Amino acid sequence: MKPLMTLALACSLAVPLAQAEEGDADQLVASKRQADMTYRQLMEVMGASLAMIQEGIVRENAELTKTAADMILKHPAPNHKPWTIMTDADQAAFKQSLLSYDKVLDSEATRITEAAAAGDWLGASQSAYALTNACITCHVMWKNKAKP
Repeated sequence: MKPLMTLALACSLAVPLAQAEEGDADQLVASKRQADMTYRQLMEVMGASLAMIQEGIVRENAELTKTAADMILKHPAPNHKPWTIMTDADQAAFKQSLLSYDKVLDSEATRITEAAAAGDWLGASQSAYALTNACITCHVMWKNKAKP
């Protein structure tokens, strides 16, 4: 549980930096291809991609690992503004989380791909662990705040 708390703290501290460096959540969403799917469906795709990454690492299959990591790196935007799944009171904070976690997803997915290509399966596994923790931490922070 300690790594999750550390990551949550790190991401909360990085929020102002992410806003300054990455623009805002509207720009992030606009930079992605819009897909005909909800945010929930997008998160299901991301979860399946994470499972594929883990399988690729276990099998030492660089192509499977890269394909799955690319699904995370090049993920589309949902067919609505993602923050609308939250109450009005939580939308600003959720936007900040999207900015912070998108940066983490991109950096870890890139590291996974690079490590797998080099045959560094321990390094790929360590980055997959960090990616998994980011996913779980965000989910734990927001799952009970989403509108029904």
